[in-house]
Amino acid sequence: MDMVFGGVAASMLLGLSFGASACIISCMPTLGVSLLSQQGSTVGLAWRFTAGRWLGYSMLGMISGGIGVTITEGLDGEDAGRLLGALLIVSGLLLWRKNRSIACGKHGKNHDAMFKGSMFGIGFGMSLTPCIPLAGVCVAAAASGSLWTGWLLGAAFGVGAVLPAQLLFGYGLSSAGAQLRAQLSKKAPQIGRIGGTILLLTGAGVMGGLIRL
Repeated sequence: MDMVFGGVAASMLLGLSFGASACIISCMPTLGVSLLSQQGSTVGLAWRFTAGRWLGYSMLGMISGGIGVTITEGLDGEDAGRLLGALLIVSGLLLWRKNRSIACGKHGKNHDAMFKGSMFGIGFGMSLTPCIPLAGVCVAAAASGSLWTGWLLGAAFGVGAVLPAQLLFGYGLSSAGAQLRAQLSKKAPQIGRIGGTILLLTGAGVMGGLIRL
């Protein structure tokens, strides 16, 4: 039991080190842009994104523990990139349509709901991109040979990995973004379309292998 707790603590620390460095950078063109493009509170949107990532990391750890082999060895980085790129493109189109509806005086609630749901998918897709810290956690989960232990290790890594991004983007950027959006309220639809365009270009770059998140 002490070894399990030690592994969980180590996984969380590994996730924190990853989340406070490379993860923050990879979230900027996705979560950061999406939050600045929103009108109103963005904390819930950030939570959807981080929940998707946490679920992905937890599932990878659990599967590795259950089959006794690190699942990251079977993950194809190119396939994961295509999936993530497609999700980014869909989100960009939804953001474009939502802000076009606002600019035309239409309601746009359906597009808003779909866009919020797509952020969960983007977070989940990002968790499937193989990286060295995640591979280390999955190796430990595979060595345990236990679904429960594997899930604990993956979930602990996920908490550590998503915490810095949630604090920075979910709360810090949300507050700063609210002030910025208040000053630029008349330009809100244009800002949303710029954000949608960035997501579209980022998605195309990820699908083409030119950008890796």
